[in-house]
Amino acid sequence: MGSMMITRCSLVRKFSSAGGVARKSLWMFAALLIWGLNGCKPAFEDPGLVEYRERLKACVDSVAGNRRVHIIGGGEIDISRFDFYVPHMSVKDDGECGAVGFEAEFYWTGKKIVTQAAVPRVDLPGYSNLKVREVPPEWRLLRVAARLGNRKLGQQCKAHFDPNKCPDPNEKPLLPSPTWPEHLTVRPKAYPGLEMRLPRSPSEVSRSSSAGFFTTDFPRRDGITPHVISCWSHEELYEVNLMTPTQLEQIDFGNRTFPCDINHFSFKGGAARISTGTEALRDIVPALRALQQYLSDSIIKED
Repeated sequence: MGSMMITRCSLVRKFSSAGGVARKSLWMFAALLIWGLNGCKPAFEDPGLVEYRERLKACVDSVAGNRRVHIIGGGEIDISRFDFYVPHMSVKDDGECGAVGFEAEFYWTGKKIVTQAAVPRVDLPGYSNLKVREVPPEWRLLRVAARLGNRKLGQQCKAHFDPNKCPDPNEKPLLPSPTWPEHLTVRPKAYPGLEMRLPRSPSEVSRSSSAGFFTTDFPRRDGITPHVISCWSHEELYEVNLMTPTQLEQIDFGNRTFPCDINHFSFKGGAARISTGTEALRDIVPALRALQQYLSDSIIKED
């Protein structure tokens, strides 16, 4: 029995982290999730959790195959625009069933955002009449992990703040300064539209191995605060905290693929973490602009 529980739990984690599931296979993901949770549950479980799991399963089953999924708090998300999509579903005490987030994958072709369906098929060597999808080398993968806003709760909190239900207005994400001294600003030649910032004092010197790039040409919704792209390299060649301004200006990761994240990436109706790689930095600004528009167009707001 113990081995069965481990097998189920491991399978759910592996399936959930595989980068997404096809929209048509939403019911398969739901079935695996419920089956896995049943295998992971302890011998004695809170009846309330059992009841919630049953309601959540019914919620997921009710949207299987739909082109549009209700968003908790109002609005809909058009999942027909996503080829690979993992929904984050929830069901409220009042019976409201809907999405609170999602995970999806997209590609930037250099001109527009496309989904997996646009990846061209090529002949599989050694096999006749068998084709596989092959991503063009110039396309850039953009993974999205998004949280959707609750419009109804936002309106209620605006009218009457309830500390038990409403987010703390004083808890805000740590964002970069909108401006930085010009003499401490470096603009890498290989990455147009991005800036790097030198520390203003020794106390600000980062001990992290990450390289921070600032999208001053693509600010947040306030129009002045840049997004931050954090990239991690495990090679001594790219220890940016030890580089001189001249070396930073010449920094170029080439075709190396080191992971990069963009947090607090906003779009209409939500915010997301975008995961990509250093190979995407050369034209990341137009890619992010296009992705923001694509995600925003996927949200249908209610009047």
